Amino acid sequence: MAWDSAQQQYEEVQDNERRLIRSCLVEKGFEIFPEESVPPKETDDSRPSVSSDPVEAARVGYGYDPRRLPKPDSVADNSAYAKTPDSYKSALTLAKYGPPSEAVSFTTPNGTIVDIPRAGCTGEIREALYGDLKEFLRLSFTAENLVRLDTSSGIKEHPKVLAVVGPWRKCVKEAGYSGIQFPRDMRDKARDLYKGIERSDEEALDAAAASEIKIATVEATCTRSVALDEAVAAARAEGSVKSLAKYEPDLVAWNALVREASAKAQEMLKA
Repeated sequence: MAWDSAQQQYEEVQDNERRLIRSCLVEKGFEIFPEESVPPKETDDSRPSVSSDPVEAARVGYGYDPRRLPKPDSVADNSAYAKTPDSYKSALTLAKYGPPSEAVSFTTPNGTIVDIPRAGCTGEIREALYGDLKEFLRLSFTAENLVRLDTSSGIKEHPKVLAVVGPWRKCVKEAGYSGIQFPRDMRDKARDLYKGIERSDEEALDAAAASEIKIATVEATCTRSVALDEAVAAARAEGSVKSLAKYEPDLVAWNALVREASAKAQEMLKA
């Protein structure tokens, strides 16, 4: 099973995992829950979300204008869960995750410590699905983070990228943006335009949006003119091959674990 296929199957396992944890909590007597949101997928942030099509960039910029985003949901404050006493919320959290002291930890290569619950419904269901939670945490972190980070780590220094970054910077500078090194800098510049502006201040938001669109359009135009996207894609492809080879034993183990967890989840949901 390829790495991306395993990750797709893991997303399905996570969906079933959430359903099993909810059932576990119901069995413990809990009936009211906060509205759950599915965690966003991890994405490579080496390129902005704007299309490399200058026409599209001129239409939506990077999409940072807060008026393009949903307004804060005030309904949540009136939900049944919000009306429950703090004692209920605390009891639900404890039942779901167990005490903070009951955790499984893993130290990443850069020294960061990550942990997951060992107890509560979350720990119980994950142990039933994955077995050894410490090994599950290590393998899942490797597959979801280390492979991606390793793939992207050398992109900026790749010869194909270096060959076009100089012309890209020159293009951006000639358009009026000096001191820009990479596309991320353009994105940060556009994002900063909205700092301190109230959502109700239409005039200020209009001005910020116009500047954002100009920045995004320049970036997209320069990116296309020097084929930066193609160079980054080629560098990432080479990095991916090396990364997958580097972590091959762990990925083989992860793929097997995901397959087994998928089968177990199906059986547990039928029970």
